[in-house]
Amino acid sequence: MLYNTNISKEILCWYDKNKRDLPWRKTNDPYKIWLSEVMLQQTKVETVIPYYNNWLKNYKTIQSVAQANLDELLKIWEGMGYYSRCKNFYHAAKEIIYKYNGTIPNQFDVFKSLPGVGDYIAGAVMSIAFNHPHPSIDGNHRRVISRILGIKNVSRYNKNRIYNYLKKMVEIDRPGDLNQAIMDIGSTICKPKEVFCDFCPIQFSCKACVSSKPLEYPKKIYKKKIPTRNLAAALIEYGDYILISKRPVDGQLGGLWELPNIEIKNGECPEKLLKKSINNHYACTIKVGKNLGLIHHTFTHFKMNITLFRCLLKHDQKVDSSMKWVRWSELDQYAFSKGNHKLFLLYQKENV
Repeated sequence: MLYNTNISKEILCWYDKNKRDLPWRKTNDPYKIWLSEVMLQQTKVETVIPYYNNWLKNYKTIQSVAQANLDELLKIWEGMGYYSRCKNFYHAAKEIIYKYNGTIPNQFDVFKSLPGVGDYIAGAVMSIAFNHPHPSIDGNHRRVISRILGIKNVSRYNKNRIYNYLKKMVEIDRPGDLNQAIMDIGSTICKPKEVFCDFCPIQFSCKACVSSKPLEYPKKIYKKKIPTRNLAAALIEYGDYILISKRPVDGQLGGLWELPNIEIKNGECPEKLLKKSINNHYACTIKVGKNLGLIHHTFTHFKMNITLFRCLLKHDQKVDSSMKWVRWSELDQYAFSKGNHKLFLLYQKENV
């Protein structure tokens, strides 16, 4: 594939004048750059910035992450979602300390072998922190290059074309800046549903722009409808305390705390099932009381409808180590999912 080197120069010239002012662009520290890339997966820039700054106030080095308690890290991550990112970063930090003597590897394949690191993050860190000529391709990069090349169908063959094209770009000069420049173009000019071609530095080299129908490139892939799960959750009170349960570390929302809950199938009585489940799984005998309302929460692959019931513990009972009785004033010491915070709001509205 022939490549016009002027395109890289034009993109870099534009980037030098228009790049976004982001905190992780003020450092060459691979730890900080890596952290930002992990946080930016599945999360918007404006959401990430305060989390990134707060994390670095508490954990200034990769060594401090490895020495931390996972519960503490999850608490700082709380609200950003996709908690496996945090857990993988923690495990990768430990591996760097014990396997690589605390030094973040600067070889693509070695770095990619760390937990949670794929082609995109490896390419981003290698190019930005170490100036190695590796492309980093996410949705923004794929869309921008597809429009430059006039690609409508993102097939395996065309994905290889996109990769090879970007690889040629980053091999010319300033690979990290080039990867970030294309990201900025995709975020501010060449958007999925809106384009501002008049402001694009490569408008005359872009086949989609020249076609006058840039939004047709690439074709939108429609997502399948995701299933809905119905659950019942118990806010179990005993005096001034409520009962919370810790999810297993492995799996979705692993390591987070939550209110005890059970999935409800069609036709099942939530009150009866909740009482039985609490007794079987938590060895607690409860009285299921008032229905406090329903919340909706969406994950990547399914939706959840959760009905919250106010419950009372019939008598003092011991609970295992995965459960705790805590006061309301102590809840901010534990990491919960957004869904559980919605449940807490239901209770608080009831008790205003």
